[in-house]
Amino acid sequence: MTDCPNCEYHKQRAQLWRDEAYKQAGHPLPERGWVGLTDEDCDEVERWVEFKEEGSGRIPMQKLIRYIEAKLKEKNG
Repeated sequence: MTDCPNCEYHKQRAQLWRDEAYKQAGHPLPERGWVGLTDEDCDEVERWVEFKEEGSGRIPMQKLIRYIEAKLKEKNG
């Protein structure tokens, strides 16, 4: 069975909805586990770096760190 390309998006939206429902009901939020980068995410970061380096040589380390940070924030809310 092939996964829907939007499944991760829908999981994140459902989690945000549940969190809001818990807050409005006055219940503590359930603990969520840390979600790291998948191999596919790492490949995407590598492609991003290669694309950026094609035009300008090297990319500053801070830009790479910010890009990875944004990917992790996207996954962990």
